[in-house]
Amino acid sequence: MTVTKNPWNDILTKTDGDKKVIVAADDWEQIKYYLEQKNYQKTKEEYKLQLDVYPQHYVGNIKTAKIIVLSKNPGYSEDFKNLYEDNKDYQQTCLNNLQLKENEVKFHAFDLDQGDKFGYWGKKFKQWFKGVKTNDDLKKYSSWFSEYVALAEYFPYHSTQYDSKLDKSFNKKTSYLPTQQFLFNLISKRIVDKDDSVTIIITRSYNKWYEAIPQLKEYENCYETSNPSNPSLKPENLLKVKRYSAKKEVEKVLDDSLKKL
Repeated sequence: MTVTKNPWNDILTKTDGDKKVIVAADDWEQIKYYLEQKNYQKTKEEYKLQLDVYPQHYVGNIKTAKIIVLSKNPGYSEDFKNLYEDNKDYQQTCLNNLQLKENEVKFHAFDLDQGDKFGYWGKKFKQWFKGVKTNDDLKKYSSWFSEYVALAEYFPYHSTQYDSKLDKSFNKKTSYLPTQQFLFNLISKRIVDKDDSVTIIITRSYNKWYEAIPQLKEYENCYETSNPSNPSLKPENLLKVKRYSAKKEVEKVLDDSLKKL
């Protein structure tokens, strides 16, 4: 099924038992069925879906970004939850991004990071710049990230660890979530557009992405990180899909866009 209308424009906020749930309305029936399965009830806490915060299916403008970094699913921790709860502006930013609101979309992957300790994506992206020692250094590039870079997650909902049981419930045969289908269709349209030279970097779950978007395998500007267990965005650690070094190609993309700062 092809989904072209953004399902995130209709978000359901409700209570499931004693827990707050924030999901796309079109996703709810499949998510609810998954939560009610007996094997889910026995799932360890770190693998359970954390539905009480806005999903971060994508960060930045996936419609226009020159570089899209593909990952598995957004992480979760108590520290993140506390910072999220205390920052209403951040919550609104997450919503604006999901709904791709014109002139309101921004790259916010570093917004909650403070001090010298980088967050998950801060550690990855700081490798693109010389002299970035702190989060404040990295945040100086916020406008550049908002214009040129986006992140996209294969599965939109948060968890501390990705549960492989999700693969049995939400896949090509059993039906992806409508939100997944929307994202896959959007990326697919971009990579088949001969006038769109978007660069795709897959950091994790290569085969899941190739199954969801088969055109990625043959796409000239698609690259993989060399180690999906600990992905590095250093250009020398990026490979073409056929596993040869993409250092020169990726450095050129970065250099061309950074010259415009």
